[in-house]
Amino acid sequence: MIAPGPASEPSRQRLFGLYPGLVTDLNDPEGQGRVQVQLPWVGEDDSSQATAWARLATFMAGADRGSWFIPEVDDEVLLGFVAGDPRRPVVLGALWNGVDAPPESMDGSGENNIRSITSRAGHKLTFDDSSGSERITLLTQGGHELVLDDASGGTITLHHSGGAEIVIESSGTVSVTALNQVNIDAPSGLNVSAAMVSVDSAFSKFSGVVKADTVITNAVVSSSYTPGAGNVW
Repeated sequence: MIAPGPASEPSRQRLFGLYPGLVTDLNDPEGQGRVQVQLPWVGEDDSSQATAWARLATFMAGADRGSWFIPEVDDEVLLGFVAGDPRRPVVLGALWNGVDAPPESMDGSGENNIRSITSRAGHKLTFDDSSGSERITLLTQGGHELVLDDASGGTITLHHSGGAEIVIESSGTVSVTALNQVNIDAPSGLNVSAAMVSVDSAFSKFSGVVKADTVITNAVVSSSYTPGAGNVW
């Protein structure tokens, strides 16, 4: 229902066509996902501003499912009215304007390669269709980044803002870069299968029993030694 404006109750004339509105409240008292919009052009004079709870037209909606992209308070939106009834507004979309600029811009080439979603905090999902540089990027406000890059065969990169990184290359190589420790916890066991395992470390420490079929070493330093068949150094 349209609430009374500051001056008087708005008229009930039919409103066909599209009209601008301003979001003023997101707390729908009926929990229907509606937003309250201000209709400054409704009233007897320019100072009269009516408000109404408007349903939101989205690309999918149903019982406990659908897309959830609610405009923010003070966002400009485009309104239509069911059967022209001013008491039944519907938000058809959001509008940029001279105050609220878009998060992207054309590069001047005339090519339309970028699709993106940017949240209020700055989280961003970008689809880049540039020829030879196709990729999808998910970037958080804090600088964490996931890049699915289809260029040069395809590379997947998971990057932490602190510098740690996991890279999966098209060749099948997986690289893990840590600035501190890498911890692996496997209560049931850890199996490593490879043609060769190389460990480059100034010091390697094992607790418990270490069992090997064959040990080849240039030197052995041990605080104790158990003689037995084959125990010859």
